[in-house]
Amino acid sequence: MLSLVIMLAVASTIVELAFAANFPRWRQAANNNKAINLSISIVISFILGMAFGAAGLIAMSAAVISTVMSIPGYAFLHWAYDSPRAKKHNGNLLKHYTDKWKQVLTDFVNIVYKVLRIITFPIWATRAVILKFNNIKAKYVRH
Repeated sequence: MLSLVIMLAVASTIVELAFAANFPRWRQAANNNKAINLSISIVISFILGMAFGAAGLIAMSAAVISTVMSIPGYAFLHWAYDSPRAKKHNGNLLKHYTDKWKQVLTDFVNIVYKVLRIITFPIWATRAVILKFNNIKAKYVRH
């Protein structure tokens, strides 16, 4: 029973936050008013409970757990989309940080690649010279 409650609560929280990420008024209302957050969590948990055959105590326990889990979720969505800092970055702070970290990781990979090429220079340079020498030797020396 407890595992069903936890699975239903996690599923309800994921569905709730996925919808909230796409609807700004929902996101702002639930972040500002915990009663709206509670009612949305209860309704979504009830609907998901009906879809998965859960009812009564299981659905209500999942709704309470979902509400507790969604409070930090709404705070995160507020930070990512509605905060003054997010407004400075066209209302999507996640995209800003994703783009920033992609550039950082790209630069890091390029640096690591160049360092490895420098470290392994004796190996690949020797191999290239030997191949070139063997081609010249095969061209001018007859067996």
